[in-house]
Amino acid sequence: MEHRALIAELEQAVAPELEALSHFLYTHPELGMEERQAVRCLTDYLEDKGFALERCWQGMETAFAARWGQKGPCIAFLAEYDALPGYGPGGQDNGHACGHNWIAATTVGAAVVLKEACLRLQLPVRILLAGCPAEETFGSKSLLCRQGAFDGVDCALQAHLSEETNLYHRSLALTAMEIRYFGKAAHASAAPWDGINALDAVQLFYAGVGALRQQLRPDVRLHGVIREGGAAANSIPERASCLYYARAARRQDLDRVVERLRDVARGAALMTGARLEITTPEQPMDELVHIPALQDLLDGLLRQEGLHSITREEEAARWVGSTDVGNVSRVCPTAFVEIGLKGFCGHTAEALALADGPAYPSLHSTVRVLAAAGLRVTAEPDLRERLWKEHRQRL
Repeated sequence: MEHRALIAELEQAVAPELEALSHFLYTHPELGMEERQAVRCLTDYLEDKGFALERCWQGMETAFAARWGQKGPCIAFLAEYDALPGYGPGGQDNGHACGHNWIAATTVGAAVVLKEACLRLQLPVRILLAGCPAEETFGSKSLLCRQGAFDGVDCALQAHLSEETNLYHRSLALTAMEIRYFGKAAHASAAPWDGINALDAVQLFYAGVGALRQQLRPDVRLHGVIREGGAAANSIPERASCLYYARAARRQDLDRVVERLRDVARGAALMTGARLEITTPEQPMDELVHIPALQDLLDGLLRQEGLHSITREEEAARWVGSTDVGNVSRVCPTAFVEIGLKGFCGHTAEALALADGPAYPSLHSTVRVLAAAGLRVTAEPDLRERLWKEHRQRL
């Protein structure tokens, strides 16, 4: 049987189960590091399909590794399953407005289909379904990479819903900084001279960042929010803080920008007399390393599924964001594919409405594409060699 027909047959056999997985996660949305129901649902399913489970992977309660196979090339699928806050009545409930329920279902489905295909074809393979929590708020893949979780992987794959189908997603390196200032409280009218205004320090930091922007490269992005600034207008704020994101096209450039931001924060502390504390509340994310041979492979597979409206490389720069898939891409050949769904714009109410049932057709086609890509990499040593050669060149 032709490989394409085999993949289609195997995907059709589990299609209702994958829709059920997507729907369960969609109707039980959980925030990052709290995805206990999602993990239980996914691991129970994978265990039933013959995968060996490692729960609490690398010390994270809601991370897991599902493995199948003892020898052969290693193909990894990167699952995400955390939701976003504020997508219900009154802006209080959680919701899958970024489609991570769909990501979980597609990656799990691709792992299961690839396993069955390799059994039929008697191909040796090692499959890793990497359960990666808190992509939105922590970036667990960054931590997993530093702990060696993806060492030995020959190819890692993930797809994400988007407005357009895109193989050339431009992902920026990202560092998150929590800037905290500690001053001294005083009555703002009776004795302001006795106080040290922590909020002034935050305001001066913002002004310094505004001046810094003039000397930064066009690919750099700086943005943040004030998280704490005092509680009463007649008191000098003794505590104030802001959360700031810095992004750039390359990690080495971003590291220099981050050091300049630290200098700006130190300057604000000196000007006000406040004590400064800087922490990194999220894992750093690296830029995506694109592998042309892998992009070409996926381009052909997407077109076989009827997805011909693929964004051209020169147009992909219109969309810039960050993902911890970028960290994985520095360890092994990796593909991050955006699958177009009309009207889907992540982190919006419109995306929430599309992420479950309306996304089922693309769920099935994406499972077939990811599984077929994994099968090609497994079966073709020359392709694997080319992927690794390009990976070394791109690094």
